[in-house]
Amino acid sequence: MENRFIHLFANLLVIGLLTNCTDYKNLEYKKAIDLIKKKNFEEFGYVLDDKKENVIKIRIENTESLTSFPEELRAFQHLEEIKIKYCNLNEIPEFITEFTNLKRLIIEGNPITEIPEYITECKKLHVLDIENTDIKELPNFLKKLPLTGIQMKGSKVHGFPKILYEYDSLRALSLNELDELPADINTFNLNILYVSLKSFKYLETIESLEILDLSDSKGASLPKDFGKLKKLKDLTLRNCKNLVKLPESIGNIRRFWGLILGGCSRLTALPQSLTNSGISVLHLDSCYNLRTVPKGLRIGSLTANYTKWKSIPNGIFYSSCQTLKITDHQITNITGISNMYNLTSINLSRGKIKKIPDEIGRLKKLRLLLMEHNDIKEYPRALSNCPNLKSVRLFGNPVYDMSELNDI
Repeated sequence: MENRFIHLFANLLVIGLLTNCTDYKNLEYKKAIDLIKKKNFEEFGYVLDDKKENVIKIRIENTESLTSFPEELRAFQHLEEIKIKYCNLNEIPEFITEFTNLKRLIIEGNPITEIPEYITECKKLHVLDIENTDIKELPNFLKKLPLTGIQMKGSKVHGFPKILYEYDSLRALSLNELDELPADINTFNLNILYVSLKSFKYLETIESLEILDLSDSKGASLPKDFGKLKKLKDLTLRNCKNLVKLPESIGNIRRFWGLILGGCSRLTALPQSLTNSGISVLHLDSCYNLRTVPKGLRIGSLTANYTKWKSIPNGIFYSSCQTLKITDHQITNITGISNMYNLTSINLSRGKIKKIPDEIGRLKKLRLLLMEHNDIKEYPRALSNCPNLKSVRLFGNPVYDMSELNDI
């Protein structure tokens, strides 16, 4: 009898210990964080609320060994954002319904195949990111959620799902490649759109757009009235290899945070009207055939890597650029660079430049000059006329001599 009681007590003790070990809902957030850290995820981060009392955001990325949502997350009852990207998650767990404040669920890059219906219990969910997952459809029950952003580029969801018409407040959308947008796309009042298109038809009707990414599209030209998108702040046309020109109306857009044209290998010129626009960042990477840009462009930073340019396109040296980066080129002559009198940083590395012209001494704001791996044989004393110059790097040139550079 005594042995039976001892055995029963031992079993109860084990059960109690196991229960305590898995009672994550009552675990202090600091202990839960420590437990997660011990799992040695490749990338892990979290954000606390203003009072430093609750974890409101969690981030885990690039961990192939992670196949399910960590149970420790249940300790964070005030979570507003869960971001688990490029792991090996195969499902969204039912305990996600415990996060009543959840606003953003980002599961990009996981082999998840379906969205469970219990996700509708997360009644505050505004953003759902299923990019690069194995999910094949947006189920109808999702219309119960107040979604304002749906990202599904790279998923198995193709076309323009009809359920999107159920959302009056949809503001951000990413889609897989389409032949063209629906004719009534303007009814969505989108602020953000990511999509590859075979035709750019109807784009000009979405006048609410602020961020537009058309990377890898196959269209040859943007709509003539593209300039109607006057709220647009960020335009990405990366790897639009069939694009031959930008419309003159683009100059009606007064300010670009970013104008990304990298990989638009058939572009030969930028329209004159762009001088009406302020451009914080202009990317021209791999724009092999670009020959002309309008004089007077107002640019903060210009980047053009891997261009194969043999000469600087006409007009570039007459922009008000502050940062100039053109690398992996075949340029031999940079005469005229002094016209870019606002330059603070120059990187013209990995090319065939033979000489730094004396006119560079007129660049009074210049702080950094990188011209590594060119064919420069002579060090210009005119650089001593650049009062703010802090660093000159000429490694890989015939002139390279550290003792001489140190005399600046």
